[in-house]
Amino acid sequence: MNELTPLRMTVLGSGSVGLAVAASFAQAGQSATLLARGTAVPLLREQGITVTGVCGDHRVEPSRLRVCDADEPAAQDIACDVLIVATKAYQVAQVLKRLMRNAGEAVAPKAVLLLQNGWGSADEARAALPVDVPVFSSIMMIGIERRSPTHVNVNVQASPIRVGTLFGAAPPGMKDTVARGQAGFLPITYEDEIEPAILNKFLFNTCLNAIGAITRMSYGELVSNDHARHLITQVADETIRVVLAERGLALAPDGATYVEKTLTPFVLPKAAAHRSSMLQDVEAGRRTEVDYLNGAVVRMGQARGIATPANDAVASLVRAREA
Repeated sequence: MNELTPLRMTVLGSGSVGLAVAASFAQAGQSATLLARGTAVPLLREQGITVTGVCGDHRVEPSRLRVCDADEPAAQDIACDVLIVATKAYQVAQVLKRLMRNAGEAVAPKAVLLLQNGWGSADEARAALPVDVPVFSSIMMIGIERRSPTHVNVNVQASPIRVGTLFGAAPPGMKDTVARGQAGFLPITYEDEIEPAILNKFLFNTCLNAIGAITRMSYGELVSNDHARHLITQVADETIRVVLAERGLALAPDGATYVEKTLTPFVLPKAAAHRSSMLQDVEAGRRTEVDYLNGAVVRMGQARGIATPANDAVASLVRAREA
């Protein structure tokens, strides 16, 4: 890639994460295309993107952003340097299959970067894409809330966006993308060994996202309330045992130790006021990613013969709220 030529970045999804990431790469001087749907398309074309919050206040003018209908993307938008998928985890396989089908065999991105919570969407993306398109994953300890179709607020920024691959893909192109993205307002880094970070984030999210959606509590309220903390500890203990059996990675000695030594000391100073994205989804009447979080723990536990009653109950209650 020529470092003097802006990278062609296409961001699929105009939710909170998609808007923030597209705006950050546009601010970094890259050629950003946003694939949106419905009434958001004309609004974004007219107003651009406004970002406020802990990463500063920024405005990406409409002239710095190409906005297209996600249902009718141009071939040039798919045959980009990096396709960033900022949909929900359960949408990844469907949207990638549709894009590849509509584009035809001769058109594909040079790389795909996934920005989802949970575990499982990377395998689904790998299966949906041509074998020569490398797939990269990420974790975001960044809380972002969409306040309008063109305005997002960054509530929490606890660490950079951490990018890497679970498939051993050659990384130089993505390392170049990450290096260029560092000129934007969202911090971003590349990690050669990303799986431990993804699974630690997976544990964090299984503890807080679904229980927050059920109770409507903030992160700080969850870890400070004795009853919620008791349930979180059970969920954590099951997740730790399942991940050890499935991936051979010891995330913590047990749930109680994790909640006391890792989760609470992180949440209270950095993210106490944050409300989980799953709670935001439930309140907006959207489907949640619970099947890629607590639901994934249940599936892996069943495959490994490990009982996961707390995760099963939490996932069932979230599905009941969705209904």
